[in-house]
Amino acid sequence: MIRHAAILIALALAWPTAEACTLWGAAGAASAEGTLLAKNRDWKPDHIQSVRLVHPADKLSYLGLFADTGSEPGLKGGVNEAGVSVVSAEASSLPKAVRDAEVQHHRLLSAILTQYHSLDEVSAHADALFTGNKPVFLLIGDAHGLMRVEIGQDGKYAITRSANGILAHTNHYLDTSLISTPQKIGPSSATRLSRVDTLLAEHTGTYTLADFARISADRHDGPDNSLWRNGHEYTLAGWQIALPEHAAPHLHLVLANPGEAERKVDWTLDKAFWAQPEGVLLGGAAAPAA
Repeated sequence: MIRHAAILIALALAWPTAEACTLWGAAGAASAEGTLLAKNRDWKPDHIQSVRLVHPADKLSYLGLFADTGSEPGLKGGVNEAGVSVVSAEASSLPKAVRDAEVQHHRLLSAILTQYHSLDEVSAHADALFTGNKPVFLLIGDAHGLMRVEIGQDGKYAITRSANGILAHTNHYLDTSLISTPQKIGPSSATRLSRVDTLLAEHTGTYTLADFARISADRHDGPDNSLWRNGHEYTLAGWQIALPEHAAPHLHLVLANPGEAERKVDWTLDKAFWAQPEGVLLGGAAAPAA
């Protein structure tokens, strides 16, 4: 345990705070496996993650990717038993002080996962969900399509939906009318968005979960700007999920906790999966409440 703690401390000192993620998805005729949704999670390697099954009382159960410790613990993405999956990326093109100045009225990801059965339901409650939240980017999917959400300043947000095509996002605003503070687009965010757009555009035929796993592992632009990074910023998890219309969702997950060997799992999220007791299924440390 002492050696493990020393590794985490050394990594945390070696890397500055990393507020970055890459999100992408495909839906409709673009996908061979229903809606596909993916996230590469990048952050300061100062903590341990876990994947947890959560059964809230009188609400939808969900499987969540959590940061258990570190400077920003909490839920980072997930999928619920109704087949709605949501992943997030920091709006780090705005200064942190600006983002923190916005009042957050509820935990956005857990609100989506515990309450909504479809993108249509999320859209119907968009004002209640997205107005009054800190700047952030979301990509949400169900079996019928994708929804990209950019939450800006002063209660502004924008939704882009696609039932037949691809969507992607990194850490800067595509719709600058949502912000009053000028954004600073980092070279990593710009490079990653260009790269994931290029890989998606170059693909021939429909996308599969295996295609998304290969995109997740791409190291084309070096340790700092690639989709999977191990330089000044560090990729800690890769989440790729298929949400078919007439079958159970399938999750491919790579968990890369600092100081540990990568762990890869493939789970079919059928009735037997959701019938498991609540708890940690992968990874884990002393964890905060969901």
